[in-house]
Amino acid sequence: MGVLIFKGMSIGILPGDFVISMDESGQSASKLVLSTAYNVIPLWLRIARDRLNDAKRASEDIASNWDDDADHQKSMLIAELAPSMEVVVACGIALDSLYDMLRPYAKLSESDINRWKANRTGRGAQIFEVFRRVLKPENKHVKEFKKAITDIIKFRDMAVHPTLELKNALSRPDLDVAVDWKFSAYRFSNAWACFNTTTQVLLFAHQREHLDQRLVVAFKSIFEALEELGVVRTNA
Repeated sequence: MGVLIFKGMSIGILPGDFVISMDESGQSASKLVLSTAYNVIPLWLRIARDRLNDAKRASEDIASNWDDDADHQKSMLIAELAPSMEVVVACGIALDSLYDMLRPYAKLSESDINRWKANRTGRGAQIFEVFRRVLKPENKHVKEFKKAITDIIKFRDMAVHPTLELKNALSRPDLDVAVDWKFSAYRFSNAWACFNTTTQVLLFAHQREHLDQRLVVAFKSIFEALEELGVVRTNA
């Protein structure tokens, strides 16, 4: 039985999975088991892209069809909120996966990990630190990347670990009523910024020239998979 191979998939043979033997009569036999690893970063970005399209349609509906009917207003806002939250969550997971890819090359010491624990360093700051160590962004880009990554993880965490703490209702420039903060934070424009930032982070990583060859291959594979999934188009 063959194995279905996707673009960007790692393929290999584990120890003991390729065996050639011969029995007492001289008949040979062989066994080959192929092992694979499918990187889900591209899949999470496609999920984010698809849900971003849903959020865009909902946002356009709000712009075109907002009226004085409270029930209609609620329906339109929910239609925008849900996919926008999912965009942020999907992008946060993609960045978490990027952390796992980069961590083996970040030269983190046990004291670094202990300091994170002692200082209760947030996940976003941890991801950025690994990103900084491995990808070595120029000083002029450090603050920009740090804020972008930590903001995405912050709002990802607020979406997946919700609280019922009371917070001031907020206004939106496109609405004539104040809304719960979630309807302000998780709206199409912010979801678009989140998706764009996440893809730019990955593109930056892909274009770095000093990386370990294994990472060069890994990022090349990610963009091949993104192309196969229809998320990006690369120049021929």
